[in-house]
Amino acid sequence: MNVRRTVANTVLVVSSLSLTACGFVGIGGSRSEEFKGRFYGGAGGLVSRLDPRVRGVSEFSVDDTVSGGGSVLLGYDILPRFSIEANYSILGDSTFNPSGSIDYDVGAISALIYGFNDAGDRARREGFSLFGRLGVGVLDNDSDNVPFDRVNDANFLVGIGAEYGLANGLGFRLEAVSHDEDVQYGQAALLYRFGSSGRSRSTPVRAPSAPVASPQRLPVSNTTESLVITESSPLDSDQDGVLDTSDDCAGTPLGTPVDSTGCAYFEGAIDGVNFMSGSDTLTPDSLGVLNDVVDVLNQYPQARISIGAHTDSQGPGDSNLELSKRRAVSVTRYLVEQGIDGSRLAPRAFGETEPRASNDTKEGRAANRRVEFILLQ
Repeated sequence: MNVRRTVANTVLVVSSLSLTACGFVGIGGSRSEEFKGRFYGGAGGLVSRLDPRVRGVSEFSVDDTVSGGGSVLLGYDILPRFSIEANYSILGDSTFNPSGSIDYDVGAISALIYGFNDAGDRARREGFSLFGRLGVGVLDNDSDNVPFDRVNDANFLVGIGAEYGLANGLGFRLEAVSHDEDVQYGQAALLYRFGSSGRSRSTPVRAPSAPVASPQRLPVSNTTESLVITESSPLDSDQDGVLDTSDDCAGTPLGTPVDSTGCAYFEGAIDGVNFMSGSDTLTPDSLGVLNDVVDVLNQYPQARISIGAHTDSQGPGDSNLELSKRRAVSVTRYLVEQGIDGSRLAPRAFGETEPRASNDTKEGRAANRRVEFILLQ
């Protein structure tokens, strides 16, 4: 029993310290991860192993070391990789032969270090992640007919666990924790984070409408000839809202969204839609570009578009395909947040399968990392 417990504690300590070391590499994250600190709370159930030491006490022996209980917790996300948490746990009791038991409660404060997940998801505490726990706890015991001495009220604790968070703030956690030598437990908990995750939002800035030319009246000549006074307007032959004199794409089908030159707006990549390296987090400059897309979609309420995300060939192909899926969804989500009906948007992922330039050069790879907007008929 002692050997197994020692091995289990060693695994917990090594795993937790390894994850903590990984977390401390850039523990603060960066501003680009759009992090926003949030309070969270939770509760869960646990199964404990309580093995009090009875060396030198011949009249008592431990009967059952496995018990159950529950816990409540309150924490705060301080940095993208770092949270502080307080919890109170009822661990159950350890029973003795011939009779009696000792109850265990513990209050603790811990530091949690997150790692091994996407930077954007980590900043928002979304998706799957692993974490290590280091902290200090205070045990409280109550005995039923068993004399005992508590050697240490305070003790160090270590733990390791996995967490999965949803965009609405809910989360689920599984972990294993060890206090000192005679208390270990595994627990499952349901969490809720309060407030928004800090995902960037901005109010669309409407582009000024193009000025409409006023009708021009011909001057009347002081002659004896009879003149007809007429009104004339500059021509817009394809009725796309851009005058023929400025229209670089004459004959655009009626109802097609166009840019200021009269050419179709949604027919490929739009410059300026970029992401943080290796993630689906849009850069701040990208939000202004997407606000222009929102303006155009609002001007053409019947238009539907596909949003195709592409990557370069750096890294495994399946990882690039998954990254392009997340990026297409990220752009779609932002447009919906700005008021565009999701039924008008069709996110699509291509990964590295459709390069438009050579991946052998830095410039070519930059050209291949793109988001294409195509008008759906």
